[in-house]
Amino acid sequence: MPSSPASAERLPWCVVGAGPSGLAALKRLREVGIPAECLEREGGIGGNWRFGSGTSRVFASTRLISSKSLTAIGDFPMPREFPPYPDHRQCLEYLEAYARTFELVPHVCLGTAVERVEPLGDPGTGWEVHVAAAPPRRYAGVVIASGHNHVPRWPGIPGTFTGTIMHAADYKSPLLPVPLAGRRVLVIGGGNSGCDIAVESARHAAATTLSTRRGYFVVPRMVFGRPADLRAERLLRMNAPVWLRRLAGLRLIDRTVGLPWRHGLPRPDHRLFETHPVINSDLLGLVDAGRIRPAGDVAAFAGREVVFRDGRREAFDVVICATGYQIAHPFIDARLLGSSSASGIPDLFLHLLTRDRNDLAVVGLIQPDSGQWGITDLQAAVVARMALAVRTAPRATAWLYRIRRRPEPRPPITYIDSPRHALEVEHFSYQRRLRHVIAGLDRRLRRYGGEVPPEHSRTPAGSPALPPAIG
Repeated sequence: MPSSPASAERLPWCVVGAGPSGLAALKRLREVGIPAECLEREGGIGGNWRFGSGTSRVFASTRLISSKSLTAIGDFPMPREFPPYPDHRQCLEYLEAYARTFELVPHVCLGTAVERVEPLGDPGTGWEVHVAAAPPRRYAGVVIASGHNHVPRWPGIPGTFTGTIMHAADYKSPLLPVPLAGRRVLVIGGGNSGCDIAVESARHAAATTLSTRRGYFVVPRMVFGRPADLRAERLLRMNAPVWLRRLAGLRLIDRTVGLPWRHGLPRPDHRLFETHPVINSDLLGLVDAGRIRPAGDVAAFAGREVVFRDGRREAFDVVICATGYQIAHPFIDARLLGSSSASGIPDLFLHLLTRDRNDLAVVGLIQPDSGQWGITDLQAAVVARMALAVRTAPRATAWLYRIRRRPEPRPPITYIDSPRHALEVEHFSYQRRLRHVIAGLDRRLRRYGGEVPPEHSRTPAGSPALPPAIG
């Protein structure tokens, strides 16, 4: 029989995935007194940042494209000795230290693959989670934090390529899964992964071509000795209008790496900030040196040849498609997330909460224009307060229900209409909205429930370094 609402409240919450978002959700739930456990399919925590695991999409040279200051979780700064843009090994080290510091490790079930998530009945009656090779488990609520870089999106290019073709999901290094040295390589896609792979290929392959549908602005990692995103953050904190931030951004780009048309590249068909930023300090220099040859969109494959939209044909040995990922949560009925069959994108309040359930959330289903982990920590704080309100303050729950059914306000930036930007958010205004929801729930929890969760569980005083590993 399904659990009654009263008994469902006594059940723990389930967090699916032990990457950055899942760890933040687990920590936030437990710090407000909500029992929770995290189910992770891999043999260790870290999610995408556990290089070499079956679900990781990073490659050997991957570094953050946002600075450590704007990426770190708010109450757990990255160590001073880390570089401004840590690599994947340092990111994993940081996440493991976060889990140890906040005593999350005992509450993570490793090697536990979630196969199906089903509601036991009406909202509030609990969930049944089916895992591989084990009996189903019951929970009061579910937080999906399994990421959105699992199912590769392949470009719809007619014809057949008879050389080696792969998706960026499978690319690991210039040697794996196929050596690039001495080969003619085409990289399709102008996002950060595509540009990083093209830069790496240019240093090993005989020839590298980068195919993009449009021109993009390229931002260097460092601007006059400081991370570029920290310089941009200053204007945001000053509430500078978008036009002024654009003007300042274009000037800084031009004074450092140069605007794209100064390198013979096409002018972007959009204004600065209207696409996800391409953060790369080496791309344009390699274009100038002829090591990366820009090309337009691909029209067709013809054996070893690739036909471009402008009619040009060229032979290649390897094609790498850095064309993004489909949004998919195969273990849950998409209708529970409000997904439409056309786009597959869940209809969620703040890309986070369903419109009519207080026991289901998706943390991390965003692509911010800056660092993500601190933002997903705020998302997790909203979810934890929602779970607490269900148990202690129904009026707070009713308020949250009302605001998430209101029309969404117009964002300060309008992004171009493309699959790459389906989850894009402007980080500063998005964080402000999350903090508004947190503050509203805190007021109502204090007024009606008598409890207010802590703002943060602080790290050990005066110790920015990572704690030692257990054992």
